[in-house]
Amino acid sequence: MEHTNEPPVAIITGAGSGIGRAVAIGLGAKGYRVVLVGRRLEPLKTVGQFIGKQGTDWLAISADIALSHQRAEIVNQTISEFERIDVIVNNAGLGTCKNLGDLSETEIQDLFLVNAIGPIELVRLALPELIKLKGCVVNVASMAIVDPFVGLGIYGCTKAAIDGLTRAIHNEYGEQGVRAYTVAPGAVETEMLRSIVSAEILPTDQTLSPEQVASKIISCVTGEATEPSGSTILMNSP
Repeated sequence: MEHTNEPPVAIITGAGSGIGRAVAIGLGAKGYRVVLVGRRLEPLKTVGQFIGKQGTDWLAISADIALSHQRAEIVNQTISEFERIDVIVNNAGLGTCKNLGDLSETEIQDLFLVNAIGPIELVRLALPELIKLKGCVVNVASMAIVDPFVGLGIYGCTKAAIDGLTRAIHNEYGEQGVRAYTVAPGAVETEMLRSIVSAEILPTDQTLSPEQVASKIISCVTGEATEPSGSTILMNSP
C-alpha cells in the first residue's frame, strides 16, 4: 500500500456488528480512518464513537449495498470526507438456511445482490482510488464455498462469486499494486449465524469469534499476512 502523509482510509461494510465491527475497531487502533457502512445507522455510530476514543477519524454511512445508487454514495461520501480510498473490506452479507428447491427466485436474487453484485460493484466504483494508492480489498466469504452445510449451498455460491472477485482483482490489477484476498471462515459467532442456526444445533464452542476472523483480515490489509495476494484463506471452526 502506498503511504502518504495522510492516514489510509478503509471502507468496511457490515460494520455495525460481528466481524465488521471487530475489523473496524482493529484497523482504527492501527491508525486507519474508517468508513463504517451498514443499513442501521445507530450501531454504526456506536462503533464509531468507540473508535473515536482511540483518536481515529471515522464516518458512518447508512446504505444498502444491494442498491446501486447507495453503493455510489458510499464511494462519493468517502472521497468527499477523506479524499482517498485505500482499503475495502467486503464483509456485509445476507444469509439463509434453505435448500435450493425451497428458495424462490427473488430470494436467490437478493442473496446474489447483497453477497456478490454489491461487493463487486463497490470495488469497481472505487477502483481508480485503489489503483492510485496501491490499495487492498479483502472479501469475506465462507467455508461454504468449499463445503456448505445443507441449506447453505446457494449462500456458498454467492460467496464463491466474491472469491472469484479476489482473483480477478489480483490478476487484472496486481501489477499496478492492488492486493486482494478472500478470508473464508467457518461458523462465526455473529447475529447472522444465530438467525439461521441455533446454539443447540451448533454450540458456541464450535464457532470462531469475530475477533479471530478480524485478526486475519487486518493482517491482509496491513501486509503482515503470510499468504500472498490472490489467496483464498480458509479458517476452520474449532
